[in-house]
Amino acid sequence: MPRAEVLALFGPTAVGKSALAHAAALELGGEIIVADPFQRYRGLEIAADAPSERERAEVPYHFVGDLELTDASSMGEYADLASARIADVLARARVPVVAGGSGLYVRGALAELEFAPRASADVRASVERLVANDPHAAKLELGELDPEAGRRVDTKNPRRLARALEIARSGGSRADELWTAPYRRPSLLVGVDRPSEYLLGLIETRVHRELRDGLVAEIETAIDTPGFSREAAQIIGVKEVRQLRAGTLAEAKLPERLTSRTRRLAYRQSALMRLLAPQRTIDLETYADPLWALPTLLKAWGDA
Repeated sequence: MPRAEVLALFGPTAVGKSALAHAAALELGGEIIVADPFQRYRGLEIAADAPSERERAEVPYHFVGDLELTDASSMGEYADLASARIADVLARARVPVVAGGSGLYVRGALAELEFAPRASADVRASVERLVANDPHAAKLELGELDPEAGRRVDTKNPRRLARALEIARSGGSRADELWTAPYRRPSLLVGVDRPSEYLLGLIETRVHRELRDGLVAEIETAIDTPGFSREAAQIIGVKEVRQLRAGTLAEAKLPERLTSRTRRLAYRQSALMRLLAPQRTIDLETYADPLWALPTLLKAWGDA
């Protein structure tokens, strides 16, 4: 087997993978390719738990703050950009370290995927109307156009149903290849995990830290930005702050609501671990500092 050229880490939110990736990049002379759609947006640093200025001064980070709040984005676009950036990092004799909580974006950075062309504005508007007015009909149409996507996509999620139907109407599907397409380059994918109860505590701690750091004010500014993109608006916190403004969510309930949504995200990310099929898994157990596992990670990289 050829020597691994790309190191990648994936795990649920708050597990400690970002700190581990940062430390590995420092040790290996690496650069971090962030696989997170929300860290790309300037103005959502708290909500996206983006790397600090100190961290970015220590290690080069790619795809952090490279988009305006008004910019649209897609995984297909990211995959092309990430592939080119990884090639550039390797050409400079550095180690690309892919790290993120989005399993789809990790796959986009690593794998040779083909994407359907981006849906036209007319197709997108038509699909959104159908999903809003008759989700059952939208589900039936998706099943007819792309039976595999119809089986795999969570059709109870309006956003995912609309995106899948946009792809199907545009003449393409990514369902079959998304989890099976080969890597572009020899890569070591390491799954990072913790016991679920301990992880839930870390999530609650993060939510309270973000609120102290000014999460609500940051999101209010984003919401008030003319042309705030629908992609950026999917980040956890936007829905809740809009409910606060509308008076349908009490401020005292905000931490609980954010924690609950973030925990559900972590569960989905843990489930994606099986689909990503990492070559190695590191259990950070209940150690507060994830860097105790750095020697294990470096040895795995040395052996890859």
